[in-house]
Amino acid sequence: MFVTWEWFTTLAEEKSFTKAAASLGISQQTLSSRLASLERDLEAKLMVRGTPLSLTPAGMAFLIYAREQQQAQQDMLRQIGEVTGSGAGQLKVGISPLRCRTLMPQVARKMVEALPDVSIRLMEGTNQEVTRMAERGEVDAVVARFGNVHPGVEVTPLYKEEVVLAVHEELLERVCGMPAQEAKARIEAEGLGLLKDCPFVMGTVEDVSGRIAYSELRNAGITPHVTVSSQSMTTLLSMGCVGLGAVFCPVNMLNATTLSDRMVRIRLSEQATYTIELGIPMNMTAWHARDVLKRTLIELTRD
Repeated sequence: MFVTWEWFTTLAEEKSFTKAAASLGISQQTLSSRLASLERDLEAKLMVRGTPLSLTPAGMAFLIYAREQQQAQQDMLRQIGEVTGSGAGQLKVGISPLRCRTLMPQVARKMVEALPDVSIRLMEGTNQEVTRMAERGEVDAVVARFGNVHPGVEVTPLYKEEVVLAVHEELLERVCGMPAQEAKARIEAEGLGLLKDCPFVMGTVEDVSGRIAYSELRNAGITPHVTVSSQSMTTLLSMGCVGLGAVFCPVNMLNATTLSDRMVRIRLSEQATYTIELGIPMNMTAWHARDVLKRTLIELTRD
């Protein structure tokens, strides 16, 4: 019906033919052919083919146009859906993989039931990455810990999330030289200093759990012996569950993991409990689907 440049914006964002092709559900050869054809039509080189891909000055200029054109098409589809009452278009939601796994299946089910013609695109990333998506208006909504002021984003509190230190009971007993529950009580009363000889599996400071982890350890005077580091909380928790190290993990993730029955949960300082919020860019045009998402999230997290 009309030309779309989603493939180009995806390629520019992913900086990789492999990742962009997988995201779009097309072959790398098709994607490469489209780029070559577009460059011939424009008589300009748009991308430097390297690892990673990078935009030329002409490519950066075209990316601005492509995004504007994409947004115009999206607004058109949404407005037609508003007028007809059917609802249509793609709802982009930024969210961390952890919250996506524990929260979005229920949200998506209710959204599909209410608005079957609206598709949901989940754009997963670290907490820092998805809040930036909201600030730049790249998504319709973001579920994240916003914390400080974020200009141009309307923030609505959803629920409280708590990070605890989870340690396999055998590892805790070996490190502390006492029964696991006795060690837990002493650590919660006296502080994490008792775990100075404990190995840890750690995330990065780009995400909430990682920042809390390094802050709690620093306040306890511990330089952690890190056996495994990863951006994936699922990976870290699986390592913790086999005793490779203590892991700083949100409670809801522990509750969703069947392997955590032998993990001892140690509560941390007040800073380890924070509010998860819904952020919506203020420059977005009104859209019923976004309102339904907001209402659904509030209802589910309240329950």
